[in-house]
Amino acid sequence: MAGQTSAASRNAPETEWLDTMVKRLMTTLEQQLAAIAKAEEGGDARSRAADARTLAALERTLERLSKLERERAAVREKKISPHDGQARTALERRLDKRLAAAAKADGAGKPQRG
Repeated sequence: MAGQTSAASRNAPETEWLDTMVKRLMTTLEQQLAAIAKAEEGGDARSRAADARTLAALERTLERLSKLERERAAVREKKISPHDGQARTALERRLDKRLAAAAKADGAGKPQRG
């Protein structure tokens, strides 16, 4: 268990950094979209082409950010979710059987008090 704790603490700064970067990139993306929306629609062909390239780049960035955010959310959910109850129940059953068998073996080898 101690190895898992140290690994989790080592990954904590990286996780926080990724979460912060995703939020910052989303904010920047929203700002760029707002700037394009405010631009004049009647601009020349060169500015419209530049806006189209910017929108295409923003679309790709948004897709990547969405994927990254889904992955980050899945990691956070996995950390929060409780451990598998079925595995624990199966382990408890196996331990109970072994303890019962050991108790039975100990009882058979000892003389009874009377």
